[in-house]
Amino acid sequence: MTFLRSSAFALALLLCVPLIHAQSAVDTLNVTFTTIDVPGAGVTGVYGINSVGDMVGYYGTDSNDPNKHGFLLSGGNFTYLDYPNASATFAYAINDADLIIGSAEFNGGLTTVGFSYDGSTYVSIRDGKQSTTITYAISSVGDIVGGAGGPYATKGFELHNGKFKTLNVPGTYSYVFASGINKIGTIVGWADYDAFTCRHGSCQIADYSGASWTANRGINDSGIIVGWYFLSGTGYAFALRNGKYLSFTYPGAAGTFADAINASGQIVGQYTFDYQTFHGFVTNPITTTDFP
Repeated sequence: MTFLRSSAFALALLLCVPLIHAQSAVDTLNVTFTTIDVPGAGVTGVYGINSVGDMVGYYGTDSNDPNKHGFLLSGGNFTYLDYPNASATFAYAINDADLIIGSAEFNGGLTTVGFSYDGSTYVSIRDGKQSTTITYAISSVGDIVGGAGGPYATKGFELHNGKFKTLNVPGTYSYVFASGINKIGTIVGWADYDAFTCRHGSCQIADYSGASWTANRGINDSGIIVGWYFLSGTGYAFALRNGKYLSFTYPGAAGTFADAINASGQIVGQYTFDYQTFHGFVTNPITTTDFP
């Protein structure tokens, strides 16, 4: 399961196949990147950002390191996060109340538990007796999304008022993960190699045209979705609104992956030149006016 969360995309490229088509052409989004690297780490990924710019993510020695650790970057200072007795910790989201959402792995990733962390106490989140519960995002009103099941199959869920609700994503998939939710309950995520969006309880699959893999990863309260797709062996980040894709890449990178967008439009994620070393990033804000 670590593979699905720590950007080991190179192996997955061998399995990619053409999928559903959406927009036939894409425009470029011009953004300014600020690189985020945990000191001494060979791999850094930024997965979440709140409205004041506090960021969370994970780091490790290299892409094959199974013992990843979470971090919080606030005011230019890193705080390192490790769930008690876990072999790996991933921090995925942070809201404006500074509540951090993430997941912790045990037994080499065969068991995974979601968690919330308020700066002093970890509270576990588990969907029933499932061996795997991964919590990816929290909305500004406190709803949480993720995926739960076993180590080799999951279903996406929404956690609202303490109750889990499985997402009805059309199609047959091994892995379904919800990875973003905004204040009105629009949910985004991915199912195997397809991207999906759920509105008012109805989920739809839609991928970037011609891409071998598309993943919706985050959404803000303005309805801007961010994520990534693979096209001709290169990973591209995108921002999406009302069916319009705007792609962007870190200069010279082999892969750029957007994972979250905050209320002001700052995008976070990671990029790589060789799929061995990964760097986190944050961009300048984008808004709905950036979409033609």
